[in-house]
Amino acid sequence: MFILRRYLDVAAPVLSSMRLFQLTKEQAVRDPLTRCHNRRFLDEYIQQYELLSQRHEKRVGFLMIDLDFFKQVNDQYGHQTGDSVLQEIAMVIKDSIRKSDLLVRYGGEEFLVLLLEIDSNTTDVVAEKVRFAVEKHQFELPGGVTLRKTISIGISEYPRDADMFYKAIKYADVALYEAKQAGRNRVVRFEPAMWTKQEY
Repeated sequence: MFILRRYLDVAAPVLSSMRLFQLTKEQAVRDPLTRCHNRRFLDEYIQQYELLSQRHEKRVGFLMIDLDFFKQVNDQYGHQTGDSVLQEIAMVIKDSIRKSDLLVRYGGEEFLVLLLEIDSNTTDVVAEKVRFAVEKHQFELPGGVTLRKTISIGISEYPRDADMFYKAIKYADVALYEAKQAGRNRVVRFEPAMWTKQEY
């Protein structure tokens, strides 16, 4: 018993340091508000997973998601309510994709989803599922106010649309712009005609 207690006394600082290290690492790769992965994690993830996808010829879908008219929420209800809406949006998206897929808070009110190892047409189906789930979701605000929001989604696929993950992300972003220009609350798939620049 004495030996065990002495071992625990000696090991406690080490275990505490390991837990602290793990917590710090976790905080570094997750967005503190939504608990989604952040862009730092995305960069590390792409470096590893892109090579595997090339080697095993895996199809990956990209959903670039933007909350429509989010500024109005902050302006009308305040930033605290805006933060709450973003947290709920993240949860709705998570519930609409597989646990094996990757959800990233890309910036502000933008989220990026990587659909891993998919079949053809999966990207379109999942994007519409996510869009509809957000559209029907009710945000319960203080004072008994109920709010509904919509999202716009641009989608692309690797390697169908691009030979690199970052290029596919850019193309999904281009498609998102088209979705917003076309009236929002819709899914738009990237088409080569949308990219008018000479080079990536």
